[in-house]
Amino acid sequence: MRRLSYALLAILVIVMMLTACAPATPQVVEKVVKETVVVKETVPVKETVVVKEVVTPTPVPPPIKKGGPVFIGTGGMTGKHFNPIWMTSNPQFLAFPLILPALTWFDNNVQPIPHLATSIDVNEDATEYIFHLPENAKWSDGTPLTADDVVFTYHLAIHPVVGQAVWANNFSSVKGATEYQKGEADKIEGIQAVDAHTVRFELKQPNAAFLFNTYLGILPKHILGEVPPEELEKHPYVDAPTVTSGPYDFVEFVPEQYIHLKKKADYWGTPATLDEVYIKLFESTATTLAQLEAGEIDVALIPPEELERFEGLPYIEVAKVKGIGYYVTHFDFRNAEQIAQLNKPKDQGGKGYSITKTPKPYLQDKRFRQALAYAVDANAVIQVVAGGEATPIYSSIFGPEWAVNPNLNKYDRDINKAKELMTAAGVTFDEKGTALWEGKPITLVYLSNTSEEARKLGEVLQQQLSEVGIRLDIKLVTSSAFLSAAINGEGDLIRNAGGRFGADPSVSSLYYTCKAGWAELVIGFCNPRFDELMSQGVATSDIKERQKIYWEASAILNEELPSLFFYTPNVFFGINKGLKGLKPSADPGYLTWNIIEWYFE
Repeated sequence: MRRLSYALLAILVIVMMLTACAPATPQVVEKVVKETVVVKETVPVKETVVVKEVVTPTPVPPPIKKGGPVFIGTGGMTGKHFNPIWMTSNPQFLAFPLILPALTWFDNNVQPIPHLATSIDVNEDATEYIFHLPENAKWSDGTPLTADDVVFTYHLAIHPVVGQAVWANNFSSVKGATEYQKGEADKIEGIQAVDAHTVRFELKQPNAAFLFNTYLGILPKHILGEVPPEELEKHPYVDAPTVTSGPYDFVEFVPEQYIHLKKKADYWGTPATLDEVYIKLFESTATTLAQLEAGEIDVALIPPEELERFEGLPYIEVAKVKGIGYYVTHFDFRNAEQIAQLNKPKDQGGKGYSITKTPKPYLQDKRFRQALAYAVDANAVIQVVAGGEATPIYSSIFGPEWAVNPNLNKYDRDINKAKELMTAAGVTFDEKGTALWEGKPITLVYLSNTSEEARKLGEVLQQQLSEVGIRLDIKLVTSSAFLSAAINGEGDLIRNAGGRFGADPSVSSLYYTCKAGWAELVIGFCNPRFDELMSQGVATSDIKERQKIYWEASAILNEELPSLFFYTPNVFFGINKGLKGLKPSADPGYLTWNIIEWYFE
């Protein structure tokens, strides 16, 4: 075993991996009729009337900010709770590293770096990872933070009652994790507290990408340790983490409005410079941009079509970063058996949902999904939705460069090909060209949140699919309702964006393996060969071997099409020129990765 320095660790990972007002009360008005007076003669007025000239002042642009709290604009929160275990959306990713640090986090290139851990040891075959914790680390109530907190948090995250699919997948390579998650073991064999400040993870197979998975914020065992797992979601800490270990204290979370954090007065580590942080949540991109322009927030994402507007503002700096996220619409082709399994109680191996959706058999035929890919003009999507500032993708494996399979089907738009495939899948057409299934018109539902770009994508798809006789209805819901709407089957084409797919091909396993959250809960995609390949891909550090593995895996996604793959976008941030020290991330969710270096000039 060897001790890796921070720099050597970064090199290892890169080489090995590269996962309003109410209506007024009606008033009774008495009708009064007055005699009309007709003026027949105008009488001159000798008095001189002076009219004052009203001058409208020229709007003064917001100044370059010099101090005060920093206001970060972002989208709505989709997580079920304001807690790392239920971390699914940007507001949470922006906030938790500031209050509940994880063992590792991600830098501006979305590569894993030590966060709470001071150093990490990795053995030669990547089957053992040892994390060293700072000896002076403590919780905001003065209780020491120890290895027991780490072991407790990882057990809680995949507990049979509490566990979330993303963590079960992230930790599946840890010895005993799968058995524990299934309720077959009382503890996870491969996670051990060596001493108060050292935690060892033993893996059942090599996993060179394991550090991409250890971004789970550590929770205080002395606060939650005695809470029965089945009662956890009722505990106030789950939505108000008042005991924290990061450079900031939690002040308040107001759903659909903001998250307020305040600098710790006696932080045990390197203190931050900014005294307060507000993460403001917006459902509307237009509202976000209006507040950025008005100086009410200091940093936010800028859509490509708004670049000219903000590049012309003297107090805003626009930063461009090559993105690593993807922009897709997932298909929901779950069958009756899969839905029934999800509806089973948790103690019977299900998820306890109450999904009432009736499956659409044609969506389960990959030829129909391929037909939709041929019916959609991806280049038009890029121009309309991304303003041309994006690169087409043909699977979720599109980076780094060595992992990109050049032989994938690009599905260039071909209406005739689309109709041929639809016919082969059992679709018929009436004399008006309407697509029919068993004699009834085919109607699909596009589901997304309420952002402007989401609306644009829906409208483009609606128009283009009409050319192959398919009616597409658009359903937009709030961010907080989005995930439950997707799981409940309220959409057939479900928009999704973000992720860190371009950082390493192994990230696709978090979305498309059989037990991954999106694949199991929404899409219904399960391909055993794909799962096998994703396991093989993280078990070797040989780039040529990994390339062969991931090229085959991407070919499966490209053919099976669990999603319509559109593009990976460039990322643009608008930043008040007074705010310094930012190193914008390729993934907007990690914007605050170096917030202790931020300051107002």
